[in-house]
Amino acid sequence: TPLPQLAKPHPMSVVLFGKVPPRPVDKRKYPRLGRAMKKLDGLVDQISESLGQSSEVFNLQLSEGKNAMVGRDGKLFIGVELLEERPDDDDFWVAVLGHEIGHQPWTWPSGNLAHLSRAQLNQLSREEEAKADAFAGRVLADLGADPDALCTFLLEAEKFEAGRLPAGYYPAPMRAEIIRKAFTARREMTRRVAQSFPEWTQRSRNLR
Repeated sequence: TPLPQLAKPHPMSVVLFGKVPPRPVDKRKYPRLGRAMKKLDGLVDQISESLGQSSEVFNLQLSEGKNAMVGRDGKLFIGVELLEERPDDDDFWVAVLGHEIGHQPWTWPSGNLAHLSRAQLNQLSREEEAKADAFAGRVLADLGADPDALCTFLLEAEKFEAGRLPAGYYPAPMRAEIIRKAFTARREMTRRVAQSFPEWTQRSRNLR
């Protein structure tokens, strides 16, 4: 599959889909995070396969702060503080990377969106976040991870922010529900496939 062409960010895409990218940091200054970054690289490979894309589309970049985001060019920004806080929380990172990769930035609109109202932009942003949350739920099921880590993180973060929820996001309880529903639906579908085609399922496992 040829790599998708990632266009340069349009200013409205920044407004619609995320904040200004955080400041990158030199990962050589954080040797203690080397093992964790290597693990994240492996997860990016596995999750990219779920989209039928090469992992080369995405590039991990350690950055300042306590957040994660994806850029229009496919760069995955991972905040140093966030990684230091949860270096071994595999379930959490499957969900976080699943969410960011699930944005599929090459599908974002590149035209001028200035004609849209703030309410319309907020709705597009909410739908984009819901799309990424649902993909994260499916990835969690595919990789045998637990959705609780990310759902709890979202709920606690919203509680901490106390009324400062960005207009472009659904409330944390709704986001957690989207993730859990997608996770449950994917796991149930996988179970039914395994029951209906046991030989094919076993062959697929052997190829991993």
